[in-house]
Amino acid sequence: MSQKIKDQDADRTESLDNESRLHERTPCSESTHFLAKQRLYQGRIRNFSPGGTYIETSGYFTVGQQVTVAGPFDIDGQERKKQGAIVRKDGHGIGVKFKKQPR
Repeated sequence: MSQKIKDQDADRTESLDNESRLHERTPCSESTHFLAKQRLYQGRIRNFSPGGTYIETSGYFTVGQQVTVAGPFDIDGQERKKQGAIVRKDGHGIGVKFKKQPR
């Protein structure tokens, strides 16, 4: 594969939908691990909100794929695990929309 084609693939974005975000994002640079396809992956959380997160990572992922992400998602900053689905992917990482948690 030529470098030009590789560069084009890295810039390609796939998305499940184009809905507006309901929550403001919080910038972050936190190491994380997440489970996808019964395999553990590593990455870096670049931003998060109550509704989802963007993880800088490498690997082959598909839009709609279920994941469990560990990160500082609560107000106290403690690591929590959240389940969600990949709603966006690009050449640098994945966007995950969290499942709504029952109250």
